[in-house]
Amino acid sequence: MIIKYKDKEIELKENEKISDVLKSEIENSEYQVIAAKFNNEYKNLQDELDEDGTIELIDISSAEGMKVYKRTLVYIMGKAFQECYPESLITVNYQLNNAMFCDIDNMKVTDEIVKTAKNKMKEIIEKDLEIKKVVMTREEAKDFYEKENTSRGRLQLDLKNNQEIYMYFCENYFNYC
Repeated sequence: MIIKYKDKEIELKENEKISDVLKSEIENSEYQVIAAKFNNEYKNLQDELDEDGTIELIDISSAEGMKVYKRTLVYIMGKAFQECYPESLITVNYQLNNAMFCDIDNMKVTDEIVKTAKNKMKEIIEKDLEIKKVVMTREEAKDFYEKENTSRGRLQLDLKNNQEIYMYFCENYFNYC
């Protein structure tokens, strides 16, 4: 299998992780590398490569890198609230420059809640847990939503033209970002 990276061609065995194939480039990058684009599709650094293609590393200095970074933080915030305040209903309303406006629809936001959630987010980040993308058919997603009885990410299913439904899982937490 041949992977093209910048001006190099790299020969590799099937099913090698991006983080292993480009370990040196990731470690020596000026900015933190947080994702990759393989054949124009975003990939987690832990994803395995299983076909020929072109790969590009994405770091936090780029607009798309910051987008991945922010969405990951929103996901981690959701996981933190699920663990600390499972009854909370969080809405991410909009982004303004480098800030995001979020609401907790059914709780009064206090300094205590913010501090607890922030500490839990730090704890989750320090664990360096894998966030895994799962692609479901519409039928699998219907079964999933019936079983889980949740609205997280449900809009994807409600849009009739979505043939594939994406969810992200980390430990016992799932959501769509």
